[in-house]
Amino acid sequence: MRTHSGFLASAAKPGILLAAATAFAVGVFPIIQDAFAHDEDWRKLVGRDPMYTGPAFINGEYINADGTKAAPPANGNFTDNANVTLLAHLPLNQFSGGSSSGNDCWGYVSPSGREYAIMGLQRGYGFVEITDPSNPVIVGVIPGPSSSWHDIKVIGTHAYGVSEAGSGIQVIDLSNLDSGSVTLVQNKVQSGHSSTHNIVANPDSGYLYLVGANISNGGLVAVDTNADPTNPTIVGSWNTRYCHDAQVVSFTSGPYAGREIAYCCNEDRIDIVDVTNKSNMFTVGSTSYSGASYTHQGWLSEDRTLFYSNDELDEQGGVVNVTTTRIFDVSDITNPTYVGSFTSGETSIDHNNYVHNGYLYQANYTSGLQVFDLCNPTSPVRVANYDTHSSSSFSFNGAWSVYPFFPSGTVIISDINSGLYIFDVNEASAPATTLVTTPTQLSPNTPESVTADVESCGSAVDTVTLNVSIDGGATMQSPMTLVSGNTYEGSIPGAPCYSEVTYWIEATNLAGGSSTSASTTASVFTGINVAFSDNFQTNTGWAEANLGATTGDWERGVPVNDPGWAYDPESDSDGSGSCYLTDNQAGNTDVDDGSVQLTSPTMDMSGANVEFAYDYFLNMTDSSTDRLRVEANNNNGSGAWTVIVDHDSSGGLNWRTHVITADDLTAAGVTPTSTMRFRFTANDSNPQSIVEAGLDAVKVQSVLCESACYADCDGSGSLNVFDYICFGNAYAANDPYADCDNSGGLNVFDYICFGNEYAAGCP
Repeated sequence: MRTHSGFLASAAKPGILLAAATAFAVGVFPIIQDAFAHDEDWRKLVGRDPMYTGPAFINGEYINADGTKAAPPANGNFTDNANVTLLAHLPLNQFSGGSSSGNDCWGYVSPSGREYAIMGLQRGYGFVEITDPSNPVIVGVIPGPSSSWHDIKVIGTHAYGVSEAGSGIQVIDLSNLDSGSVTLVQNKVQSGHSSTHNIVANPDSGYLYLVGANISNGGLVAVDTNADPTNPTIVGSWNTRYCHDAQVVSFTSGPYAGREIAYCCNEDRIDIVDVTNKSNMFTVGSTSYSGASYTHQGWLSEDRTLFYSNDELDEQGGVVNVTTTRIFDVSDITNPTYVGSFTSGETSIDHNNYVHNGYLYQANYTSGLQVFDLCNPTSPVRVANYDTHSSSSFSFNGAWSVYPFFPSGTVIISDINSGLYIFDVNEASAPATTLVTTPTQLSPNTPESVTADVESCGSAVDTVTLNVSIDGGATMQSPMTLVSGNTYEGSIPGAPCYSEVTYWIEATNLAGGSSTSASTTASVFTGINVAFSDNFQTNTGWAEANLGATTGDWERGVPVNDPGWAYDPESDSDGSGSCYLTDNQAGNTDVDDGSVQLTSPTMDMSGANVEFAYDYFLNMTDSSTDRLRVEANNNNGSGAWTVIVDHDSSGGLNWRTHVITADDLTAAGVTPTSTMRFRFTANDSNPQSIVEAGLDAVKVQSVLCESACYADCDGSGSLNVFDYICFGNAYAANDPYADCDNSGGLNVFDYICFGNEYAAGCP
């Protein structure tokens, strides 16, 4: 992620920002916790970056707020982008009203075809003509209550805005925008309604839907605009549970013809609600997914069979470590099902996404605009991106929302800190690239076949390349061969024992699109000798200790899996039944106000290539202070203990595996001995939060590299002429396997060496 000098110029000292954020959180948290009990909005107010005060970018020039030309800031147009051209940028200080932050955005096309961006501001809404996207013109600003949260939608020639600071529904007349005028009709307050988190529009039915409002349990509130667009009227509600955001559509064909259906993102689930009869709106189907932290927003595929949803707290909470989008099959609205996820690979929080013309457009806070090709709808490929923020982090700064529905193809982004961005996006179709076979153990000095599926819409596949790196070395590339349909095959070259081999594929199509698969890392060895194994079915000598915690002591047993407590594991990790867990009891039983410690019996790690492996469970809500610490001692627990690793990211309800190698111990200053002990400390610091920890499947094991038959090049189990052909091919490809004499280079002596190995035969 690149740096924009304009942002850095306004940055305060980190210590001052931290102190201010801490003071704010301590002083204001009790108030805002109640106000935003569902929306988790208090998180977004702590640590917010300053407003960008640099120049605008209009008609290819940088312009100050007073209209004078400005020198371009260093890296003025972010360089962390692909297939996106910045056409214009209007900072917040270009809008009247004194707003210091931005929020939502939407769009409007007048009857004459002129295009307008609507930018949510702290103190209202800005209306900008972008018919000429390089030369945006601010038509006007409609004031609203001061709030960091405004949302706005359009039906016909009226816009309807809401905020969390009151004023009900702000009705805005857009009919004279072409003449340079936008007018506030009224602030409609009715039926006890005043504040709202989001507003949803279904132009096909003429209904608005309030979500996260101060009435009807924060559920869906139906508002009719058909009778009088200037006087929206509440006509019904679905109050089963709080609804954070939704998409509402009308079906005109198929099994749901004549029905109006809402797809609701409701904190920890997707609810599908039939809203056809506003007096009797009812739930049709619901689903959730593992590690659900805050199901925030989502959008349907254009055939309405899939729903792409973002979870706003899973990245910051440590459930995932990169921006992750969930996919649900909603083809049967009575039985929505989770089908998988995909990622941009960025370290940022996701926020809003929309589907248009075969592409998914995302606004993801500190990584900005992300665009995915939906050629393979369950495995989207990123084809374009543009970062609007100055740093990469799991923080609530940067891009708030995106609007991709303008007929011209212009795309806009609203940025919390820096205002409105106007883009030309080249959504080059890219191949959908997936590794099918992903071996994670490789035999020493033996090539391994891998296959991949490569699919490209609209343009034929051009090249498919296998990339391999051994022990972090230079990348070796080799072409993959089409073997059938969309399946390509390639070969990982042989590597020495104990190596780590990382491999991935890249594909291009004739349209110039390209994509890269996820990488896989494989270890080279022949087997594993397990010297010690503990599945915790019996007591093998582990010691539990309480270091001041009020609850959460380590206990050995079968997980209780309390349905009323959403933070403990459903089962142990290895399937044997028992494990160690913190306070394995029903109810709120996590670690509180201190630490609990679990110490292993003595273990022998004095051999060669020995490692200590374990599965751990860690579900926590504050990754900034809490952790599961692992320490080692090589003198049977006597003397100093050394920290080897701090697990400080939440895994949700998932067990994870970690391996501590002899090299890891040596690097930490601990010499592996026959009297090793390890201890695990689960910690809950102030302020108190959720910390549930577990341990299972502990092993002390040695990685083996028993001698293999080097001359059996093709791995057939017998020696014949094909092994000579295999060796010749490896030699021609500069495969490390062909370095028979380990000289570091390939020459005639390797052929002589191979001949000697062949003559010696196999054991």
